[in-house]
Amino acid sequence: MRLHSIFVLRNYLKASRKGLLSFLSIFSVTGVFIGVTALILVIGIMTGFQQELRNRIMGMTPHIMFHKFFFEPFKQDPTYRERILKIKGVESCNSFVVTKTVLVKGENSEGVVLKGVEELPKGLKIVSGDSSFAGGKIYLGLNIAASIDAMPGDTVKVYSPTKVKRTPFGLVMNSLDMEVGGVFDAGLYDYNTSFAFASQNTLQELLSLGDSIAGYEIFLSDPFSAQRVQSELRKVFSYPFTTTNWMELNRTVFQALKLEKLGMYLILALTIIVASFGIIAVLMLLVTQKTREIGVLRAMGFTRRDIRNTFVSLGLLLSLIGLASGLFTGLTLAFLSNKFGIFRLPPDVYFIDRVPIVVRGQDVLYIVILTLVISFLASLIPALRASKMEPVEAIRYE
Repeated sequence: MRLHSIFVLRNYLKASRKGLLSFLSIFSVTGVFIGVTALILVIGIMTGFQQELRNRIMGMTPHIMFHKFFFEPFKQDPTYRERILKIKGVESCNSFVVTKTVLVKGENSEGVVLKGVEELPKGLKIVSGDSSFAGGKIYLGLNIAASIDAMPGDTVKVYSPTKVKRTPFGLVMNSLDMEVGGVFDAGLYDYNTSFAFASQNTLQELLSLGDSIAGYEIFLSDPFSAQRVQSELRKVFSYPFTTTNWMELNRTVFQALKLEKLGMYLILALTIIVASFGIIAVLMLLVTQKTREIGVLRAMGFTRRDIRNTFVSLGLLLSLIGLASGLFTGLTLAFLSNKFGIFRLPPDVYFIDRVPIVVRGQDVLYIVILTLVISFLASLIPALRASKMEPVEAIRYE
């Protein structure tokens, strides 16, 4: 923009601070400010929620599960583990056994998914008891332990869903008395209410499996390479073996979050679009008030392009004020929320009890570009009208 255009822009900016123009200018700037602040916070919350949920799921769920269809038990073969570990990207491979069962303590009972593993998942936080994971011990989620009133050191009876015996007194299920070794918090409501863990040998004994297992839990150096590793596994192992990765297990959750985030983008973008009507109103009123001056400027040598650029710059300047203040406010509130834990969530609805606000650079860039594009298009309408004025007709305007 040329120097004389900057001088005119400064005068028009002063004019926009008076009377009705002042109200419309404040309205448009405030609208952009609110829209940008809301976008920063809401998109940050959605991103933080998605990342937190993903991290907690990956802390509890193997990146890939290798098993037979319907988790039918099969004889453990050392060569299986060796062949899996040879695949590029595989970090560890542990066998597991899993079953649905019932825990009983006194008059209390609770249905759980009992998993027999070689070691406790890394995502578990032991809140009481210890993590020595000795044979014959069972580890319960917070809500399960509360439901059956079990504490570390207590004994619970675990029933086997298989090997049911028929006696003169009716059907009798195999059972095993197990000591509660600890109570854990997985950070996920579903795990705290549904899962229990025991050593693999103990669960094999309960289910009379011998040395059979349900499959292998595979952990990768890069969890997002799961699909590639799956393809390699399918080349090494054929039917009746199959694989399931962590993204497939939680596909519905992450797709819903992605769609919700996109919806939030569109809804909050409407706030900025509404604010852009304020910019249009400011510039249209200014064009009407300054029609004679525009004619004088054209007669003095201002080109159509100079006039257009002046009004577009004025609209973008108003937008930038709202954009800058919105970014500052949004980022500040995000920082304070993360530091003091302002946003809390009901864990039985959202899986987790709190969520950090994660503001990514690319999201900020998208918000800035979106705001400037909308503001530019809004400013262009009155700018084109002003630039099309003929000098003689504009000077005659009263």
